[in-house]
Amino acid sequence: MSVLRLTPLVVFISLSVYAFDFRLEAGGNYEYLSPNATYGSWKSGFLRLYHRPFSHFTYFLEGSVFSRKHDGDALLGVFGAYKDWSEWLYTYSSLSFGNNSSYLPKYRLDHEFNFKVGAKRNIVPSLGFTYIKYHDVHKNYIVYPGITYYGRGFVIAYKHFINRSYPGSVSSSSDLLSLGIGQEGKSWTYLDLSYGKQAYLATYLASPQEVRQKAFYISLSHRHWIKKSLGLFGSLNYLKLKDGYEKYGFQAGIFKEF
Repeated sequence: MSVLRLTPLVVFISLSVYAFDFRLEAGGNYEYLSPNATYGSWKSGFLRLYHRPFSHFTYFLEGSVFSRKHDGDALLGVFGAYKDWSEWLYTYSSLSFGNNSSYLPKYRLDHEFNFKVGAKRNIVPSLGFTYIKYHDVHKNYIVYPGITYYGRGFVIAYKHFINRSYPGSVSSSSDLLSLGIGQEGKSWTYLDLSYGKQAYLATYLASPQEVRQKAFYISLSHRHWIKKSLGLFGSLNYLKLKDGYEKYGFQAGIFKEF
């Protein structure tokens, strides 16, 4: 089972600072796994479009292609939206569909409530929910409370993920800490740290058994505007899955705003 099954889609975006109507992003990922003879290398590419038709509403469309040496090729489509409902509430929602593969969901639903509090509305407690259905018998229910603080030139966020995997009603949890430094229109640099467990019932065994693996993830990403409406982004990341594999990842891409 891929660790992707237990990693909710987490996006830290402050819509209030966006100045564009459209943003188009294209990028690619290369991931080297060890032991490589067992897992091979993973490659993927994506194209993503954001559109802000109203000051309080932004939606996005994303298409991704994946290639894995031992697991074949796959496609993923995503539709999502951010909506400001009032001066104290905004939401994030997304719906994903993957084709028949062992590592992509058949469909996935994410929804997050974000409550803006404090004198400057820059403290944001949140509560999110995720449902994932795979192409086999597995499905996941995830709840994740969190809090984000938007400071002057930095953003810091913490989220705690509580996962229940079926069949077997297997529980696990993980924690995510994210620190971002920068300014929209100039550059952003993010450091993300995640630690916890992935757990599920291995139904592919003759006698299904519960599997629990500790996972540690670290990512350093950077987005840089080289012109007012044009920029580059990239990241380096590392994942250690105990009794599984180590993964070294690299991402590069370009974005255009108009």
